[in-house]
Amino acid sequence: MKHFVLVAGYGKPPRQLPFRAYCENRVRQHVAANKAMEDLVFQIFDVGSGEVVARTFTYPAGRRTESVAAVRSFVRVTPAHYDGNAFQNDVRGVMSVLEVYAAVRTIGVTAPGTLMELSFFSHGYDGPVLVDSFDYRQTSEMLRDPGDLDPRPKDFHSANMPPAELSAFQAAYHPDGINWSWGCHFQKSYHHILTKLEFHPEYRSSGLSDGKVLVFRNFDADEALLLGDHLGRTFPDHRKVEVTFGELKWFVRRHILAGYCHALAVHSGRKTYGGLLGTYAERDTTGSRPLMHVNRGFGRHLAFYRNYFGFALDPERRWYGLYDPAFT
Repeated sequence: MKHFVLVAGYGKPPRQLPFRAYCENRVRQHVAANKAMEDLVFQIFDVGSGEVVARTFTYPAGRRTESVAAVRSFVRVTPAHYDGNAFQNDVRGVMSVLEVYAAVRTIGVTAPGTLMELSFFSHGYDGPVLVDSFDYRQTSEMLRDPGDLDPRPKDFHSANMPPAELSAFQAAYHPDGINWSWGCHFQKSYHHILTKLEFHPEYRSSGLSDGKVLVFRNFDADEALLLGDHLGRTFPDHRKVEVTFGELKWFVRRHILAGYCHALAVHSGRKTYGGLLGTYAERDTTGSRPLMHVNRGFGRHLAFYRNYFGFALDPERRWYGLYDPAFT
């Protein structure tokens, strides 16, 4: 029996998307592709409604049957849980990513080697956004903020997932198991810096040496400050930012290594598909089982990641990057 864990984030207004419907479409997609008629179990975590359901497909005598069971319920998310755009971290009873991890670990204990896919259908920033909560702890603190419900790279630190739990999490996965984060990875400043690099007259989409010195006269003050903070440098005049191409690559690499998709890939030991820094996802507008894909306008960004970091793209041609567990 093969297992799938599908998570639907809250479709926070005004950017509402039917994340639960995407989970259901993903179920239909996998069931339609199941020519071997293997038994399949789909756990769907719907953060907005607070529902956790299991859809089980079996094939006695070659005939497909389906059963649906409610597994657990949590508090429904509503606009009242937000103060403006900020989720109120003192809310209790709303579903957390910790429940998702617990479900994966249970598979690792009761049915190891059977998890085919862990998917987060949600908005995204530097990883999936389930409710858009905030980690109010200092960045140096490894413990999770108890009021923070969204996934974080530090979730796999021993302070939050002890070694025995991490082992169970890893044991859940089938050798061909994968992860997906279907949302955006669109921090505007990073996108703008990448775009200005890609349109620099001395930039080349491949083969540019790390030692090549590039002078930018079109950075704004915030972009120069962001780059300088990461490089440990100060640029007195943002209208003349002089850096090597290697420094710019290091700036991007540092963010990749600190991101959630990289952390999930490393700690699950499985390929993880997600948006690359500076790209955003949008809904499919064609097909009978629409899901999400990366906007097709980011071809230059994808060429940069492919040619200078060795990134491949997802096999479904949705323009998500493949985060390899071995990426360093």
